[in-house]
Amino acid sequence: MKKDKILFCLILIIFILIPVIIYFSPLLFKYKFFLLTIIGLVIYFVLRIVGVSNETLGISKNNTLKSLKRNIPIIVIFIIMIFIVKLMGIDRFIPNESFLFYIFYIFVSCPIQEFLYRGLFGYFNQELIKNELIVLFLSSFCYSFVHIIYKDAFTCILTFAMGMIWYQLYKKDKNLIGVSLSHIVLGILTISLGIIN
Repeated sequence: MKKDKILFCLILIIFILIPVIIYFSPLLFKYKFFLLTIIGLVIYFVLRIVGVSNETLGISKNNTLKSLKRNIPIIVIFIIMIFIVKLMGIDRFIPNESFLFYIFYIFVSCPIQEFLYRGLFGYFNQELIKNELIVLFLSSFCYSFVHIIYKDAFTCILTFAMGMIWYQLYKKDKNLIGVSLSHIVLGILTISLGIIN
């Protein structure tokens, strides 16, 4: 229990401190994806060293089909909503990401974000903080807060709302595959269509 409290406090500090540092540093902003990926990997390996299993973090084949089925309706609903927004002519940004960005986003960024903001908080909900609402809020807040680096309030509001949805979906099956797929589809569409930066 003490180990979990220390880990939880350290991780919360990291989740607040790193986005603030990136926000104020143009150099770090340029390398934000590498920095955030390294932090995610370090957190993962620390948890594994202290004995937290992959299954406990949602990195598992268990319930994969259930997780995918549970996320498909959300994916379809948001695809429809995104295309309605585009039909209304709402363009907020001019997309400028490269093909390599999308490869990185699909295979590295989204899975690591889902581990950090869904799997990790699911673990702390199971082991440390029993109040589901507190964990739901903290998970969604931290996920939204990392997006302050883009200096766009709409992106932060959208990511907070999506964080609430994805965490609740994750908790039903404790499997990161469905929410990762949902994150990938929604992220690629909103970024490539210029809805978020």
